[in-house]
Order: sequence, then C-alpha cells, then structure tokens
Amino acid sequence: MQRLTTFIFSLQRKTKMKNIHDIWTTRLHAHVTEVRAYLRYMMNDHLLFVLIFLGAGGALWYQDWLSTLDESFPAVWIMTFVFAAVTVKAAVRTLLKEPDLVFLLPLEMKMDEYFKKAKVYSFFSGLYPLLLLGAGLAPLYFAVTDATGIQYLLIFLQLLAIRSWNMMLSWKISFLQEPFTGLFSTAVRFALNAAVIYFILQNAYLFALAVYLIMLLLYLYISLQAKGKGIKWDYLIRQEYLRKQAFYRLANLFTDVPKLRKQAKRRAYLDPVLRLISYNRENVYQYLYARAFLRSSDYFGVFARLTVIFAVLIVSLSPGEIAAPIFSLAVIYITGIQLIGLYQHFDMLTLPDLYPAALAHRKPKFLQVLLFVLSVQAVLLSIAVLVAAGVTAFLFSLLGGMLFAFVFVRIYVAKRLKRFGVQ
Repeated sequence: MQRLTTFIFSLQRKTKMKNIHDIWTTRLHAHVTEVRAYLRYMMNDHLLFVLIFLGAGGALWYQDWLSTLDESFPAVWIMTFVFAAVTVKAAVRTLLKEPDLVFLLPLEMKMDEYFKKAKVYSFFSGLYPLLLLGAGLAPLYFAVTDATGIQYLLIFLQLLAIRSWNMMLSWKISFLQEPFTGLFSTAVRFALNAAVIYFILQNAYLFALAVYLIMLLLYLYISLQAKGKGIKWDYLIRQEYLRKQAFYRLANLFTDVPKLRKQAKRRAYLDPVLRLISYNRENVYQYLYARAFLRSSDYFGVFARLTVIFAVLIVSLSPGEIAAPIFSLAVIYITGIQLIGLYQHFDMLTLPDLYPAALAHRKPKFLQVLLFVLSVQAVLLSIAVLVAAGVTAFLFSLLGGMLFAFVFVRIYVAKRLKRFGVQ
C-alpha cells in the first residue's frame, strides 16, 4: 500500500513538472499566432506599396548620397548612437500574465526551465532590428572607413554579444529593487554600449577591451547582488504587459484590438485647438473626433512621431527638389491610412449618445477633422522641404500635399468608410 501511494505521488509530481515545462510552449504558440494574425492586417496592400516605393527610392538616393561623403562625415558617431539605442532595449520576453502571480508563484523554484526558454526566444526574436540596421549601415561605414567585410562582420558579432549582455544584465537587475530597474539602469547600460561600440567602430580595441572589462565586472556585481533573491513577479508581469500594449497600439492603427487598454492624456496645451470649433449641435462629432485625436496617444502620437521623424530626415538628408515633395506625400499617405481607425473610436462607447447629435453628421465631420489633420501635416512637412530643398520644392510640396490630402480624404477614405457600413 505504501509503495502504491509513493508511485501515485511520484506520477502526480512528474505530470505537474511536465505541465510546467509545457507552459512556455503553449504560451509561445499563442503569442506567435496572435502576432501573425495582426501582422496580416498591418501589412496590407496599401502599406506594402508605400514601403516598397520608399524602399526602392530610398535605396537609389542612399547610393548616390554615399558617393558624396568623405572621411569627415560623422558616420561613426551616428552608428554608435543607433546601435547603442537598439542594444540597450534588449530584454527577456517572459510572456507572463497577471494570473501567474497566483498560480505560478508557488512554483517559482521550478520555473528555471521556463525562463531559460524565454531567454533563448528573446535573443533570436530580437535580432531583426539589429540585422536590418547592420545591413543598412554597412555601406555608410565602408564609405567613410577603410574597413573590410571581415572586419565589419567581426564588429557585428560583437554587437550580438553586447546585446546579449544587455539582455542578461536587465534580467539580473529585475531581481533587485528600484531604482536599479528604472532609468538609472538604462542610462548606465546605454553609456557603456555607446563607449564600447564607438571604440570597436574606430578599431581602438585596447580601449574597447577596458570597457568590456567594466561591463564584465558590472555583470558579476549585479549577479552577486541578485543571488538568492526571489523573482519580482509584479515587475516582470508589468513589463510584459507594457510590451504587449505597445504592440497592440501599433496593430490598433490598422484593425480593432479588443485587448488594447486605451489611454488618454489631458494635453491642456492643445485646448485652444478645440476652442476653434464653434458651439452648435452640428459640430458635436467634429468636437468629439478632434478631442479623441488630440488626447489619444494612439492617434496623436502616431501623427507627431511620423511628422517629426520624417521632417528631421528631410532636413538632414536633403533629398532634392523632386524627391523631397514625393517623400512628403508618402508620409501624408501613411499617416492618413493609420488615422482611418479614428472613425470607430466611439463605437463601443456611450459618449456620443449623451449629445443631441444627428448620426448623419458623423461621417462628414470625421472627414473634416481628418482633412484638417493631414493639411497641418502637409504644412509642417513643407516647411522641412523649404529648409532642405528651397522655395520651388516647398511650393510643390505644399500645394501637392494639400491637393493630395483633399483627394485622399474625400475620395479614398470616403469609400473605405463604406466597409464600416457608412453611406
């Protein structure tokens, strides 16, 4: 009887361990399936067309621009900043969920295999940005240095090692209390990344070796501090939640994401824009859509980021009198495509029902708000074109941007809204 009891207990223990080991496989499969499902909506025909157009045109311009550079161009500084910013973002994707705080917390001592698999997945899944940047910046590095392909390959292998160091150090730091897990940790790692990357790009391996030694000592020190400490479940779950929400916000620009928890910011400095809307019943939807755009990070954030980033690129790269206006139109198109989802912002909310507004005003007022937003973007980008390519290109960009925004909103977007059952 005692042997039978021991056998049953052993069998139950093995089954439990097997289930623990299967948790990662199940969650990874669900995560990959979800990402692929949203990518099908994000990589639609319209966006792919613009990306192919920008990629082909950008490659030709990039090749011509490289031929004008000499050794005085600060390519090493630019590459140092870019690579340091990418490698410092490395972190372990745990795929943990809020219920784990209850169900997996008692099994913390048996979760080593789970987190080992999480580290392997995190390393390989995060290589894409580094691979793309490494390939894209290689011609720039060769244009201003005498480096060979073998030397650049050696540099890239070191970048992989630096990224791994950041990932493992951030994991060790997660066992410690704040403020080590905050901005201080990121700032220290970014500084060390930038220092060692700059030295290896300059082929100054003696100085790079000294920084590598500091990085090793820091890792050993943090590992010693983290030894014996338990997993900070709250922190890891919170970080995984933030990464998930960041992806959901991106996907929400193309399709509805039920799991997205939308956030609004007051942005009181933009209230004067809302005061421009006259106070009457016909403008209810105009006010609601304008307020949703200005206070929602999903929409205003995309508009601001695209405008600022591409304005800086236009000014810094100076594409030319023809390419600069075309570049501006492409940005307006991408922004407009991503803002179409604003029309459905109130579908699951009761706020519009509180106002005495006719539903017939909804579509025209939305189109009016969208046209205003894209027109503002056209003006801002045209100012960047003026700085980069002169008055002629500015006029082409401004007039072309305004005309394109009008046609895009009044014809293309109006037809797209019919898919939502809007007449």
